[in-house]
Amino acid sequence: MSAAKGDTKGCPRCNCCFIVPPVVLREHSRDATLDRRIRTKLQDTYLEVTRLKLLREASRVAALNEQPQSMLGAPGAVQPQQQVFDCQHRQSLPGIPIAAPASAADAAIKTTYTVTARVDDFYRQVLGRNSIDNRGIDIASSVHYRMNFDNAFWNGQQMVYGDGDGQLFSEFYKSPDVIGHELTHGVTQYESGLSYEGESGALNESISDVFGAVFNQWVNNWAVTETKGWLIGAGIMGQRALANGKTCLRDMLEPAADHCLSAQPASYEHFDPTADVHINSGIPNRAFAALAQAAGGNAWDRALKVWYAVCTGGDLHSNATFVDFAQLTIAKSEELYEREFASFARQAWTSVQLPI
Repeated sequence: MSAAKGDTKGCPRCNCCFIVPPVVLREHSRDATLDRRIRTKLQDTYLEVTRLKLLREASRVAALNEQPQSMLGAPGAVQPQQQVFDCQHRQSLPGIPIAAPASAADAAIKTTYTVTARVDDFYRQVLGRNSIDNRGIDIASSVHYRMNFDNAFWNGQQMVYGDGDGQLFSEFYKSPDVIGHELTHGVTQYESGLSYEGESGALNESISDVFGAVFNQWVNNWAVTETKGWLIGAGIMGQRALANGKTCLRDMLEPAADHCLSAQPASYEHFDPTADVHINSGIPNRAFAALAQAAGGNAWDRALKVWYAVCTGGDLHSNATFVDFAQLTIAKSEELYEREFASFARQAWTSVQLPI
């Protein structure tokens, strides 16, 4: 299917997506109980995120140009290469290339390389997908971005990780679900091209949370009953956040819980059309978790495959609403599995008060 005019589906440079929402950075940069140095780092990160967001529209124009062929794999390519770069606390990307990241002494470099390779294994073994673009594209990651940068992001071409401020956030490479989350933004970019605003933007963020969380469950062989498998960003919480009872950035089972640094609505009746896409994503997050738990076993066995089939099947348009996505998942559940599973999917969406 050819992309409609103005549609960025499949374009190599169209979105810059972050794990920590700007509203959280701004809110905590004004928290007088935090050390002034930490507040300054949070404000610096907020300003940088804002700058990168403002570049998004320019990226849409740039996306009309083809990505350099050296970065593209052919259909059926056997093994994409993992590339890691060191920004050395500077802003320039991608940074200094690392010749042997798998054996690097720097934990950020080694872990980023290893976990990124595991995400690629997950895509291939669980979903039958060949890298981010399904054509074997090489996966580039940059670590040590800026000084104490409080975020990780996919910029349309590669992954970028900050080291955190040491109090509210620790190093962003430490949470496998964060790496899986951000890489899945690349998958969405090459598949449905969901826009990054409104309900479609919240779906974009939710899909990354879903795949990031299930990747973490897969790596640890956790069943759907393991509650810590539904936490997003548990590994990036700093000492101050933990001391304040914040055990994660988001919780897919309990989006509105007090232990979330970035609480979200758990039902559609609390949907806020003015809120950041990271906030409203709690609604489809909760629906997926409800489906996976109703099905039992491992989330990657059936529930994730329904979501993946919808995300890659060609019927999910870039401006899809929650209802659009819900209806597609219900139909796909019945197509792939028995009618009972479709009933689980419908119940999952009604449990978050979505009118379907």
